[in-house]
Amino acid sequence: MQEYDPDHIGLILAIENGEFDKANEILTSDSENKYVRPVGTLQVTALQIAAWQGNIDLLNRLYKKGADINSIDKIGRCALYYAAYNGNTDVTKWLLQHGGYIDVKVGIYLCTKDIPYSSLTKSYLMGKKLPLPVCWGRTPLHEAIKNNHADVVRVLVEGGADVNVKDERLITPLLLAGSAVNRDDLNEMTKFVEIVRILVAAKVLVNIIHPDTGTTALHHAAMLGSADATKILLLNGAWPTYKCKSSGSTPLHIVASTGSIETLMVLLEAMQCHNIDIDTRDQINRTALHKASYQGHRECIQALISHGANLAAVTKTGVTAVDAIFAHISRPLTFLTDILDCCVRTTNNSSLEKYENITVDFGILTPKHQMQMAVVTAIIAAASDIRQLTILQHPLVETFLRLKWARLRILFFLLILVHFLFVISLSVYAIIFVHNDADHMVTRRILAICSCILLFHNMIQVILEPKHYLRQFETWLSFICAMLSLVTSIAGEFVKCSKEEIKFQHCMHWVLHFISIAILLSWMQMMLLIGRVPMWGYYALMFSTVLKNILKVLLAFGYLIVGFALSFAVLFHGNNQFDDFWRAIVKTVVMMMGEYEYNELFESNFLSVTSRIVFVVFIMLASIVLINLMIGLAVNDIQGLEKEGHIRRLLKQAEFVAHLERVTSHRIFRSNWLHPRLRMLLHSRRDIPTKITLVSRENHFHHFTEAPPKISADLIEALFLLATKNNNLMDKNIETDDMKLTSILTNLEEQIRELKTYCVYNCRNLTDRRFSKRRGLKRKPVLKKKCINT
Repeated sequence: MQEYDPDHIGLILAIENGEFDKANEILTSDSENKYVRPVGTLQVTALQIAAWQGNIDLLNRLYKKGADINSIDKIGRCALYYAAYNGNTDVTKWLLQHGGYIDVKVGIYLCTKDIPYSSLTKSYLMGKKLPLPVCWGRTPLHEAIKNNHADVVRVLVEGGADVNVKDERLITPLLLAGSAVNRDDLNEMTKFVEIVRILVAAKVLVNIIHPDTGTTALHHAAMLGSADATKILLLNGAWPTYKCKSSGSTPLHIVASTGSIETLMVLLEAMQCHNIDIDTRDQINRTALHKASYQGHRECIQALISHGANLAAVTKTGVTAVDAIFAHISRPLTFLTDILDCCVRTTNNSSLEKYENITVDFGILTPKHQMQMAVVTAIIAAASDIRQLTILQHPLVETFLRLKWARLRILFFLLILVHFLFVISLSVYAIIFVHNDADHMVTRRILAICSCILLFHNMIQVILEPKHYLRQFETWLSFICAMLSLVTSIAGEFVKCSKEEIKFQHCMHWVLHFISIAILLSWMQMMLLIGRVPMWGYYALMFSTVLKNILKVLLAFGYLIVGFALSFAVLFHGNNQFDDFWRAIVKTVVMMMGEYEYNELFESNFLSVTSRIVFVVFIMLASIVLINLMIGLAVNDIQGLEKEGHIRRLLKQAEFVAHLERVTSHRIFRSNWLHPRLRMLLHSRRDIPTKITLVSRENHFHHFTEAPPKISADLIEALFLLATKNNNLMDKNIETDDMKLTSILTNLEEQIRELKTYCVYNCRNLTDRRFSKRRGLKRKPVLKKKCINT
């Protein structure tokens, strides 16, 4: 047991602290070459410390003194490990040239014993600054890649390093690429790309999976937003849809979340070439479009949608991609409108036929493997008010709804026919029942059948979309109407009332109540149903809008009506029409319409002055001011009402078309018990082409794919104007690009001209110098000869 030489420890500490002159002095005094051996607790050598410091002169001196190139310390670190860690290319080359082991792994290879305590106290500081390994089993290549030293990686790979070697945690060098890189540092990112290129050229396994996170090298490249590295990996077989273990995210999810549009385009193009679905879901069913929308990356959203991303994709929490856009994108209506605008393009490249043909692409509205109305339904659900629903008036959406309506309208007209038979049979049954003119058995049975059909239709609606239809006024209206009618039709079998019984109120009152309410509700439902027809939809839905405005006014000024009613009940308490509160309210409302019955009101002289004053005030405030106010507020904006009526008609039309599509897509209508021709008929009525071409010749519009045309001339004109606008924008972009290119070429020409001038000037100077030099050489012998003669 022998203590370490203080000079040996001093040599190690001098090299470690950068005191190379002192280290050279100690080495000069070492005539026995005893300071090249390991020393201290960690058993480090002077050569290892010199390699860490990158001093080749010391390495040469130590090597000449017999130092071991491949010696390792207590935890397996060698000189090559330190050189690779620090990124010293020259030292790495030197070590490999002198026989350094290239794939040596760090690990505990020896245990230091029999070291005196006094020596330990003197040498515990040695190697304290050296880098500690993060994981056992790592090679110099691991460290060089982890620290992003591209030049060292190239030297090691060219020297034969194993690019697929694994450490103790089964991590290969490729999985460490980019782990210490700042994505905002261009120099670091360039080194990262170079490392990936070197490893891929050396046949690295690009799809090796990280054992802890479940990610691949492509995930890391996507996280850093490196389009070049992503492209290199994809060209060499990387999996673009592999899901990581923690969240189930694919590289596409990560790129969409980080917002790197260049990297996203590389991934999308690669996935499109291999027909890979870009709507891959993570653990909670989020798509890449969801991730981009949550972070507000507008360009990424546009790129994803243009490549076929599904706007109707739903997460486990029920959030669609459209919901995410409306919630996290500023001015979502304008944003979606711009995206929809891009779906209408001209097809002719000829300048003479620039705007003759246009292509209308419904791909954005018709997701794959889903019903065609899914996106429109998602947009309706995401819109919070009527202002956001104006997107339904976009020419692309309205054209889509028109074509869908043209395919499914036969089913709608069948429903109209059933409802028409229902209201007619109910009305006829009510008249016959009240007058008891004839036998009403046939009418009653028709009414019962129609009521059952309507009830069945309502049940289908509620079963398919309970959250939506249970909140719809029309659903409850139709249900109540059908139930009342069914009850009265059944009651008619048992209740027989003559005219005298009805006249003297001996008949069952509830039957008459039910019939009267059912008739009113059925015709009201008929009006709302007609509101879905494009021809009359404006007027029927404008009615509901005006009604809402009037009800709002009545809620505000209804207290005035109650006040006048109670006042009249006191002033005209002898009049039968003001006997109780409800009669007073009804009479007051009737009086507001102008039915005053002045003579009957003022037959008696009771409180004649006060009653007349109150009556005059009532005429001024209620009959004149309030009625005109309600009318003015209800119809003050006719254009606004027409626009809102148009939007609501499209809304109702879209909801009904979506409902019919869901019903006809049900598995019942796809089962084998249905006749094949009927199945084919339903399928042909359900789907429309996702792309159509419109042609304009001499102001005449027609389809290539649709005959006869089912799109109005106004809508086609709007589509052509939109295509013209898009074409003009494209032309402007081309002109801008041409101007930029011209500017670049002009600058390049100027630089070439300056370079030529500079080269000509230098060539002349060089020629003059050579000529002067030659003349000087010719003169020198003459001068020498003169000197000799002298």
